[in-house]
Amino acid sequence: MPSIEKKIIAIGGGGFTHQADENLDQFVVDQSKKINNKIGFLATASNDDKKKISLFYKRFENTESELSHFNLTSDVNGFSEWILNKDIVYIGGGNTKFMLEIWKNNMLENIFKKAYESGIILSGVSAGAVCWFEWILSDSVSPGFKPLKGINLISGSCTPHSSNIERINQFQQDIKNGKLPHGIAIDDGVAVVFIDGKPTEVYSARNNHEAYFLDKNNKINLKDYIKNYE
Repeated sequence: MPSIEKKIIAIGGGGFTHQADENLDQFVVDQSKKINNKIGFLATASNDDKKKISLFYKRFENTESELSHFNLTSDVNGFSEWILNKDIVYIGGGNTKFMLEIWKNNMLENIFKKAYESGIILSGVSAGAVCWFEWILSDSVSPGFKPLKGINLISGSCTPHSSNIERINQFQQDIKNGKLPHGIAIDDGVAVVFIDGKPTEVYSARNNHEAYFLDKNNKINLKDYIKNYE
């Protein structure tokens, strides 16, 4: 029996919640081998912002997908059944620390882990891209960019929006100083596919926007890293 492929798609910024890069959203859907997907949206990081939820339905309304969302800020009952019935789960952006605290306080990390291990595609933008990592460089902890612990489905660290020079410089510095482990920086308009915890593909919807692998000594274009090091 073939082993289940565990897949995460991390988007640095953009997509339907930012009303940009429509092909990024399509890239996520194309990662599923099914035509009629059950797609679930979580807007927890934006406190279940109604505008983001309506943008989700608007973006995918003319596809063959079955759409639903779950407001974790108001109630977690039934969440396990909801998520385990999906093909793709998409997590919106917002306050990463706020979202992770809701997950932790309601012991939801293991439910996400179960979904991941059962082959449900986990995807998301910004907060929804980095939450899966062991460590995050986040602006939700305090002013500036600070390390934050994620749920550790992917080892190492990650920062979104790395097209922001200040952010990627801080990320590089924290890795060099040992405040963060080696990691991946993802620009706006860029999606990275991880299979079984390893980066396998980089897709960019914007010219000159990339993703990078960083350790204490190097900053390598992630496409080159995948080709030469993985």
